[in-house]
Amino acid sequence: MSLTTTPDRRTELKARYRQAILDAADSLIRERGKPQFSVDELAERADVSRRTVFNHFSSLDDVIMTTCARVLSATVDEFRAATASTPLGDGGRIDLFDEITAALRNIDLPPVVGYLSGVLTAEGVDGRSQHSIGDVFTRTTEQLSLEIAERTNAIDAFEVAILVSSVMNGIAVVSGHWLARTGGTLDPASRLVWDELLDRLVSTIRTGYAPSS
Repeated sequence: MSLTTTPDRRTELKARYRQAILDAADSLIRERGKPQFSVDELAERADVSRRTVFNHFSSLDDVIMTTCARVLSATVDEFRAATASTPLGDGGRIDLFDEITAALRNIDLPPVVGYLSGVLTAEGVDGRSQHSIGDVFTRTTEQLSLEIAERTNAIDAFEVAILVSSVMNGIAVVSGHWLARTGGTLDPASRLVWDELLDRLVSTIRTGYAPSS
């Protein structure tokens, strides 16, 4: 009698292999300080075949970007928890914006930005294309917009997406300026710079560019 793998079992195995590959990539990045490893090294660390790596990811570049997105997602999970535990008021634009920005103030993004910078600014490895921190933030924006849209009926999904995109793109800009001014150093002074830039972002998005009346 032949043994077959059930759909649930196949799904479980796929998830396990994907997790192993991403865990291996993160381990190698942290160990070496940058994404300097080959597909063969990654496969060996994950205890999978080279073919399995490409069954789950289109390229080494895709593995690295997904690893970065996963690191950011862990922080975004804090963001989700913070927004989900707080009532949205009337659910309108102002209340929604206040909830999003309040949550951002309560999560520790500088260490994550420092990690992403170290990975994404590494010079091309195995032909890996160069990406920006903005690319990683973009990967999280769509899902976050969908989740927040489900919590309010006062504005539609389109307006939620615009608001979330504005904030997340703004955070990417804040990250770039913070890195330029601090070099990614984590100390009280650099965190004050982050807070200052975040305050300016919130103020700019809140007030817009229309002349004051």
